[in-house]
Amino acid sequence: IERAVSLFYYHQVAEWEKAGHVYQPELAGMTIEEWLLRQRRDEGDVKNFLMKALLNKNQFTSKDLEKAKEIIRTKFLVGLSSKMEESVDRFDTYFGWADNEKRPVCQEEAIKSGFNRNSHPPVEEGSETWNVLADYMSYDLQLYDYIVQLYEEQRELFGATMVG
Repeated sequence: IERAVSLFYYHQVAEWEKAGHVYQPELAGMTIEEWLLRQRRDEGDVKNFLMKALLNKNQFTSKDLEKAKEIIRTKFLVGLSSKMEESVDRFDTYFGWADNEKRPVCQEEAIKSGFNRNSHPPVEEGSETWNVLADYMSYDLQLYDYIVQLYEEQRELFGATMVG
């Protein structure tokens, strides 16, 4: 849900990302509630975004969720934004980037200081807006719970030195 909220606010200001319909100046004067009404009418970006990306379809069943979990389990090394430093360390180790001389500078600028963070007001858990998002993203939320579980399982690939 936090990703969807952040994406809404990012679309409003991302003038540097005009390709791919990222920057959407028409959202600048819109509240998140107005955006959600628009999402309801359309097959909007927020409705099970991950499931759509993985399965290339718009309607889902529990069988589709299991297929998406299998794709994630077999094809992805997962990271979590809530565990950004550990996730990036995993990627560095897995892809052999840990010895790159520019790594400390990148880590400081991108991860620790968060140069690409977009500040915005939060949506309160349990609010009507939160609940609408949860409904729109019901399969993605279940998939996210699985990704968190998989993140812990993949920790074994990196040994005890990577525990955060």
